[in-house]
Amino acid sequence: MDVLMKSKTLAALALIAAFGVAACNGDADPDMPPPEPGAEQPAPEQQQMQMDPEAMELMTEAQELQQRLAPVEQEAMEDEELAAQLAQIQDQVETAMRDEGPELFEQMEQLEAEFMAAQEAGDEQRAQEIGMEAQGIEAELRALQQDVLERPEIRGPIDEFEEARRTKMIEIDSEAGEIMDRLEEIFAEMQEQQPQPR
Repeated sequence: MDVLMKSKTLAALALIAAFGVAACNGDADPDMPPPEPGAEQPAPEQQQMQMDPEAMELMTEAQELQQRLAPVEQEAMEDEELAAQLAQIQDQVETAMRDEGPELFEQMEQLEAEFMAAQEAGDEQRAQEIGMEAQGIEAELRALQQDVLERPEIRGPIDEFEEARRTKMIEIDSEAGEIMDRLEEIFAEMQEQQPQPR
């Protein structure tokens, strides 16, 4: 069940969303741009209905570019040094999160145990109820993680990792740098087009 994931997996996925790292285990969708931190994302169908033609064109271009980059990024992450950097950041983030909000991890782990018990008992209704409750805790964990990611002692290693990953990807494909730059431009344009809160 997606919402009842181990804390390290949760940390990895949120890190991936936060700075565009391809998921080594395939849990993240490489075809979608990363969500804005802390923003609720509408369902894909609803998102498309809300977009004007220009935004849809940008989204399509971003998807195509990300598909182009996906195998390059995957190959780059096979580098042992890069993988070790990412693992160290994930451990650092999870440790900081556990120190800041241990009760959230305890609640998630308790819900995971209850979910497994409900599944074994064939109680689908209870499993769904647990899933809804877990979604709320997962949202709190993601908000906590976003705060942790902004800490200088963690932001620094992330920036170093991003630069090393970019360099490795360009070594693999000389056009990767231009593609990543264009993706950043597209995401900036899409952010500007989003309605601003009043």
